[in-house]
Amino acid sequence: MKGSKTLLAAVLFAGSVFAASAQKAKIDFRYNVLQNDSKNYLNWSADGKNVKDSFDAATGASKAQSTTAFNSIRFDATGKAKASPAGLRALMLYPVASRDTAEGDNLNVTANGKQLVIRFIHRGTPYEITTDGNGMIDLTGSFKSSSPVADNKGGKFIFKDEFLKSGGDNTKAADVDWTKITLSADTADANAGYKYSGTLKAEYKSGILTIAGTISK
Repeated sequence: MKGSKTLLAAVLFAGSVFAASAQKAKIDFRYNVLQNDSKNYLNWSADGKNVKDSFDAATGASKAQSTTAFNSIRFDATGKAKASPAGLRALMLYPVASRDTAEGDNLNVTANGKQLVIRFIHRGTPYEITTDGNGMIDLTGSFKSSSPVADNKGGKFIFKDEFLKSGGDNTKAADVDWTKITLSADTADANAGYKYSGTLKAEYKSGILTIAGTISK
């Protein structure tokens, strides 16, 4: 009888540990913002899945299909309501995509001590991620975005004249004037079945952006 109770306790403990781990997601991200770099990677885990990913130049895609698989953090169980900021998933794409993606999106990082401002325009939508003074990204307050500033014309994004710098090229995200953009909070959807919260640590040194940490449902 004693042995049965011990076994039951062990099973219950193992189940509680699994349930707790299933409520968390881990992210380990490295990206060279300034130049092509074969050391870029995106490692992440969620819902019992552990993924180590990077860009596969031979296929022109991510080696472990994170572009789609990361939707387990991006959306709730419905696959439609955002469980985390849209800017998080967009940022995570860079290590598993070609260099052309970051350059086309004009990904850039501005550092003021440990505080970072990360900006990019992905598929016509501007995103801004601002850390606190210690480099911490808060999923509930660090992300901002705006409505699209470009029109999708046959798969190519053409930036609207009202958002361009004087004389700017309407095919280049680098020519968008951010002072003309109205940003608002980028968060999980209010009606999501679950949401991720928590903080991630970001650092930027010699052009290398790293982001790591654990977030919770």
